[in-house]
Amino acid sequence: MILGEPNVFYFTGYRGAGGLLDCDGNKVLLAPLLERNRALKVKGIDVKLYYPFKIDDEVIEGNLTTAMKQICKPSPNDQVLVDVGYVPTEIYIQLNSIYNIKNITQEILETRAIKDDQEIEMIKLAQRATAEAMKKAGSSLDKDMTEIELAGLIDMTMRREGAEDYAFPSITAFGENAAEPHHIPTMRSLKSGDTVVVDIGAKYQGYSFDSTRTFLYNCSEKAKKVYETVLEAQLEAIDTVREGVEASTVDKVARSRIERAGYGKYFVHSTGHGVGIEVHENPTISMRSKDLLKEGMVITVEPGIYIENELGVRIEDTLIVRKGKPEVLETVYKAI
Repeated sequence: MILGEPNVFYFTGYRGAGGLLDCDGNKVLLAPLLERNRALKVKGIDVKLYYPFKIDDEVIEGNLTTAMKQICKPSPNDQVLVDVGYVPTEIYIQLNSIYNIKNITQEILETRAIKDDQEIEMIKLAQRATAEAMKKAGSSLDKDMTEIELAGLIDMTMRREGAEDYAFPSITAFGENAAEPHHIPTMRSLKSGDTVVVDIGAKYQGYSFDSTRTFLYNCSEKAKKVYETVLEAQLEAIDTVREGVEASTVDKVARSRIERAGYGKYFVHSTGHGVGIEVHENPTISMRSKDLLKEGMVITVEPGIYIENELGVRIEDTLIVRKGKPEVLETVYKAI
């Protein structure tokens, strides 16, 4: 039983509530009645609908678990493979009372980590919308503009460029707020001397993109030095990315460069993550990661330095892992 919209979408193209059941080779998409129209558009798979009350002979009375039991009648000690990481607690309890559950979340995430050509094309289309928004952000910085105004401008631009949604809420952070990696935009106005962190990503036909740039608005020499350190760390880390490299090695290279410059304690997150249907997915690019990079993985490389109450700098690119040099999907130029 495949549950969780990202996983069901990956295997079927359907985006909505429900689950994908494979019962002895018979694949069935189970969906609540309100999703009838979207579910029936899925090609090449049987669709069964469910509803809490008796409404139609073609509609199963009950919930997802009821529908599963009716289609795949349980026997003692039957095993069901479930992506437990995506199962709501109530559904897990119900399934666990009927079947012997085996967790296959990791296997599914590892499968999703390798992108095919069609998936990469969708990611590149999300990249284009993100790039236009990033260019708009960089060219629109003006004194007294607020973080919220800049975020609104970015979101509008991504939509105009064809994005169906945002991969995550756009982050715009000025000055001392840039020292918060996941800052929520405020009415804080842009001032001379601010570092401006813009972390954004469009979503296109179900696939995400992720990019961060730091713009220097009449900044000090210290801010420029921090920026140069982060940029060098990012470029050095990108140079290590290729099939067969341990993800932890990429993190180590970026982290070592920042530590040599004396800013090690200010780099407070992992160097990157996988990108695809979800903006954060396998593999993990961190010092403790056990993942091995493989061709077709789409990952970010995003070191940062965050000095509390003063400034923050993060530079992030999404890239495709290849056998040799990675394919970097840039948005705007990174040099000062």
